[in-house]
Amino acid sequence: MKIDEFKYNLPKELIAQYPPEERGTSNLLVLDRENGKFEDRKYYNVSDYIKKGDVVVLNETKVLNSRTYFLTPKDKRVEVLFLEDLSKGDWFVLIGRARNVKIGDVLVHEESYDTKILIKQRKKNGFIVKFEKENAYELFENYGHTPLPPYMNREDIESDKERYNTVFSNIPGAVAAPTASLNLTEEIIEKIEAKGAEIVKIDLRVGWGTFAPIREEDIEEHQIHEEHIEISEETVSVINKAILQGGRVWAFGTTVARTLESVAYKEKQGGKYLVKSYSGYTDLYIYPGYEWKIADILVTNFHMPDSSLILLVSSFAGKENIKRAYQHAIGNKYKFLSYGDSMLIGDNLIEE
Repeated sequence: MKIDEFKYNLPKELIAQYPPEERGTSNLLVLDRENGKFEDRKYYNVSDYIKKGDVVVLNETKVLNSRTYFLTPKDKRVEVLFLEDLSKGDWFVLIGRARNVKIGDVLVHEESYDTKILIKQRKKNGFIVKFEKENAYELFENYGHTPLPPYMNREDIESDKERYNTVFSNIPGAVAAPTASLNLTEEIIEKIEAKGAEIVKIDLRVGWGTFAPIREEDIEEHQIHEEHIEISEETVSVINKAILQGGRVWAFGTTVARTLESVAYKEKQGGKYLVKSYSGYTDLYIYPGYEWKIADILVTNFHMPDSSLILLVSSFAGKENIKRAYQHAIGNKYKFLSYGDSMLIGDNLIEE
């Protein structure tokens, strides 16, 4: 299967540069994958589609203010994006203008001169660095910038620290937000629970690889990035109970979908797919042809035309359904990507 089959023309003016003034007021395109119909709603209408016995799964990861700026020994300013805490002061980072640094250099933070990092070694496309004194999390808290995606062609502002996180974000460690949940509000969550659904949470620490384009012509040849996931026994128990009792599993976001599908297993006695608790990494690559096991309904934003995420949603909804839905969204001036509008995809959502 060729990546060209999933490409489309995304007008730059439809890439959301800022969030809506108020959470929950963005557009929601509802797609019934059974009959191919779609309808235009608002994000706050998502609770209208909830049924008693459903289980809603959210990703409670929290985006760190991990974009920072350091000076090289030659006084060159470089951007350092902290991606993964390797423990004992070591971090895996990406460095902008990396030609200005070499192994053994000590970089000094441009505002906090006591904060220094040693460039220890190269790794993949980044570097391993070590803090000499200061704690990384103190640096993020006092001087860090929100790591907005590259397609938001602007500097971060103070409000991004709040708006580029969900209202229930709790576990620090991500460098990108679980964007399908950015418009969830406490009020919408209360309405979901009032309809008789249970809400549980997982953790997938969204990595920078989520923005990596697929450069291979054949999608099967792409090597997907790894991300850390965690799903507890308590969450597993609620999800499996819902599945066994005929409830639907809602995945709010591709991160939740990837986590649930990564921990699926087939129960021997009844033959149903259930989930198991797990803490570790997943490199599950979902593209058309994948057999979905757990997620029944997916809430997701609109994705880049050459991303692994559009392959995932095309796998879930059907390639032709997604093509038509995206063209409808473009024609109706929906906003795309992280701060943009959303889709609700499932079966029997719209009457014939």
